[in-house]
Amino acid sequence: MGKLVRRKIIPIAKPYFDEQEHLAVDEVLSSGWVVQGPKVREFEKMVEDFQGCKHAIATTSATTALHIGLCSVGIEKSDEVIVPAFTHPATANVVRYMGAKPIFVDVNLPDFNIDPLKIEKKVKKRTKAIIPVHLFGLPADMDPIMDIAKNFKLKIVEDAACAQGTLYKGKTVGDIGDCGAFSFHPRKSITTGEGGMLTTNDEDIAARAKILRSHGESISDELRHKADEILYPDFVMLGFNYRMTDIQAAIGVKQMAKLPHILEERRKIAMRYNQLLSDLVKEEFLFLPPERRGFKHSYQSYVVLLREKVKNKRDRLSNELQKRGIATRKGTYHVPGTQYYRQTLGFKKGEFPNSEMADEKSLALPLYVGMEDGDVDYVVENLRELIRRGS
Repeated sequence: MGKLVRRKIIPIAKPYFDEQEHLAVDEVLSSGWVVQGPKVREFEKMVEDFQGCKHAIATTSATTALHIGLCSVGIEKSDEVIVPAFTHPATANVVRYMGAKPIFVDVNLPDFNIDPLKIEKKVKKRTKAIIPVHLFGLPADMDPIMDIAKNFKLKIVEDAACAQGTLYKGKTVGDIGDCGAFSFHPRKSITTGEGGMLTTNDEDIAARAKILRSHGESISDELRHKADEILYPDFVMLGFNYRMTDIQAAIGVKQMAKLPHILEERRKIAMRYNQLLSDLVKEEFLFLPPERRGFKHSYQSYVVLLREKVKNKRDRLSNELQKRGIATRKGTYHVPGTQYYRQTLGFKKGEFPNSEMADEKSLALPLYVGMEDGDVDYVVENLRELIRRGS
């Protein structure tokens, strides 16, 4: 192997913007209508068309979408909601917002998603819902999860924060359960800076969610503005201020138009990683992101799992890569092991072994539209050299 030449800094992720987003924001600013309005509705309609769902309700984040999703399916204080142990803490936090209790279930490796075979034993009298997470863009195995939900009359709120464009047996995720939540954070496939979307085919859930996101108001600002006479809303629920602005939605409209191209480019980069990393798989150094038959990975992140044969710990490996201009991260978090959940719910080491392993040995590699083949090659060359050298 020749000497590795230091290249430009390669970030873990980067939004895909061009002049279209700048012009769209200028248009909204010039219009004078910057709060939730016509651009939000246009963005919602584009998501409905892409997802093939009846309703898309824009929010400030995937977290707030999950929150009003749980509210809308009727989760109450003292209920229990099943969530994967390896996910972003927001998945469990929204359950706590409701005064309910998250019941953690271990994940499968190397796909990082909740293990359906371990769900049923966690279902108790107070269990009211399951939040399956389609982590990193790989769909959770929804058929057995839906069977459990049907048998025990549980609601399904999909955490599809990472999964725009992910397919499960031909179905768009986020529309398989009662409702689903998407994220438009800058590390996601498309972004509005911050922002989220709740999707559903249920009329009652949609109606309730629209009221909840806007202080519990019976009439939206846009309808009041367009009315021929002064209208005042009633406040029919204890709602929240989870409204997306038209500034964000204008960006979202342009991003949605690019989404097919973005998804195609992300898959191309992921396939190049798969090809170049195949030797490290054969040498039993790591597992690549799996993609089972009928599952379509959208590669919001490209996350590998380091195996026991790798001598250097993940964080040391990440720091060495950082010195060479390559940004990496761990996949996400072992939530029961975080300080808040250890202290409030008393979890101990060893209860969720796969989640703990994922927390220690997952490694997200750079992936974004515009990433050149040479950048991917440089990441792989350095990763390969460091793993084999064991530094």
